[in-house]
Amino acid sequence: MSATAPSAGPPHPTADGDPLAGGADVWLLAEEDVPRFAAATGGLDLLTEEERARHDRLLFPAARARFLGARLLSRQVLSQYADVAPAQWRFEKGQFGRPTVQGSDWGLDFNLTHTNGLIAAIVVRGRTAGVDAETTPARPEALRFAPKVFTPLEQEILRRDREDQQGHAFADSWVAKEAYTKATGMGMARGFDAFSVHRLRGGGLAVVDDEIPEPERPLWQIQVLQVWDRFALGIAIRASEDDTGPIPVRLRSAMAELLPRPAADGAR
Repeated sequence: MSATAPSAGPPHPTADGDPLAGGADVWLLAEEDVPRFAAATGGLDLLTEEERARHDRLLFPAARARFLGARLLSRQVLSQYADVAPAQWRFEKGQFGRPTVQGSDWGLDFNLTHTNGLIAAIVVRGRTAGVDAETTPARPEALRFAPKVFTPLEQEILRRDREDQQGHAFADSWVAKEAYTKATGMGMARGFDAFSVHRLRGGGLAVVDDEIPEPERPLWQIQVLQVWDRFALGIAIRASEDDTGPIPVRLRSAMAELLPRPAADGAR
C-alpha cells in the first residue's frame, strides 16, 4: 500500500477540538534533516541530563543523529496535542523498555522508530499504538532469518511469493510484527514466531495471536505503508472500545509543519 503525501498545515481539530479524536498522526523526519531540525528546535538543550549522557556515549555520528532526532521529534510532536513546552516532557519506561509519557493527564500514547534514513513517531489519544520502519526491499541475506521470526505458515507464504517480491514481503511482515509487539509494550521480548500477521482479501492486515483475549481481537488494526519509495512503515493501533470503525492514519511532515515559520517581511 502506498502512502499518500503528508497533509499541509497543522493537525486539523475535530468538532470537540481534539485533532486526535478521529485518528492517529504519524510524523516523519528524514535523518539528513536532523541537523536543521535540531538547530531550529533547541537541539541538545531540550534533552534531559540523562538523555544527553546517552547521546554522548554513542560512538557513531549517524547513531547520535538518529537518537537526537527521535528525542526532539517526540517532544515537538507531543506539544502539538497538549499545553506542555517541548523541554518539559518527561518519560518513563515500562517493564520491557517501552517509553511512555510520564503522567496521564493528557491520555496520550506515542511510539518511536528510527532506521537508516528515517525517524518516525506515532501519536494517539485514548488508544495504544506502535510503529516500525525498515528499508524496503529487505536485503537478500535478511531472508535467512525468516525461520527465526516468522511462523511456519508465514514462511510458506513468503516462499511462494514471486522471487522479485520476497524482499518487499519480508520487510512488510517484519515491520507489521515489530509495530504490533511495540504497541503491546513487549517489543523484542515477545517471540515473533509466536503470532502471525496475514493479509486479508481486501488488502488489509490482521494479527493472529492466541494471547489476545477474544473480545479484544477486533480492536487491533495493522497496516503497512510505503514511505518515500524506500521504507516500509508498520503501524499497529489498539482502538478504544468506543471506536466504531478503522482508525484513520495521517502522515505528517516534521520539517514542513513543526519548524518555526520565518516572520513575514514588513510592509514596504
